[in-house]
Amino acid sequence: MKHFALKIAYNGTFFSGFAPQKTKHIQSVSEKILEVLQSIGIDSLPLGAGRTDKGVHALGMVITISAQEHWEANKLHHLLSQKLYPYIFIRKIWEVKEDFHPRFSATKRSYYYIFSPHLQNPFLAPYISHEHIGDIALFRQCLEACIGWHNFELFKKQGSKTKSDIRHIMYAKCKILHRFHSTYYLVHIQANGFLRAQIRMLIGAALAVSQGKLTFAEFCLQLNATKQHHTSLASPQGLFFAKVWY
Repeated sequence: MKHFALKIAYNGTFFSGFAPQKTKHIQSVSEKILEVLQSIGIDSLPLGAGRTDKGVHALGMVITISAQEHWEANKLHHLLSQKLYPYIFIRKIWEVKEDFHPRFSATKRSYYYIFSPHLQNPFLAPYISHEHIGDIALFRQCLEACIGWHNFELFKKQGSKTKSDIRHIMYAKCKILHRFHSTYYLVHIQANGFLRAQIRMLIGAALAVSQGKLTFAEFCLQLNATKQHHTSLASPQGLFFAKVWY
């Protein structure tokens, strides 16, 4: 067998998330890819560098598959690109060693979160979260506080089990953009890994601090896994899995 890595982008609006979810009525990204692989004689469940929730997009998700010896990367790229169109786009395919794992071999991942206080037209709304922000300085202060090693036990979705909730956030910044007569906020976060819904919960709490609904001290108590003060998630539309490093 040969082993291939695929860098893909996808529109999360049309999927229940990356991983299979039997209780959902919308197909997951991995299930769609498996369906297409099986249509060309490859029975390999895709493994991903991360798991995205329903409505969350990807610009550079890396997945791996196994295929028979006669398959070449160029041929796979050509066939899969046509069959996965238009909601999944293959950016690159290359052969990897058998021990390469898209998740466990990764050293760093990054996400973008784009939101705006303005309502968007229907061509932008699926990709930009509608969220209100108050004091931008307080919002950025919260992001800055996240940098470093922290126990994010109180910043993950209930019911998600992990061996460790400690993660290292290396970069967390927010830029302000003015386009199309609207104001947009672009959050860029890099870390060695993320817990389930961690980014949406962090941004939701940081927005609450900016609006005066939560104090910065309370945010820090939650960040230090001392006491949970905020559980609401920021909306998923503006979240993008951006890049993974190996």
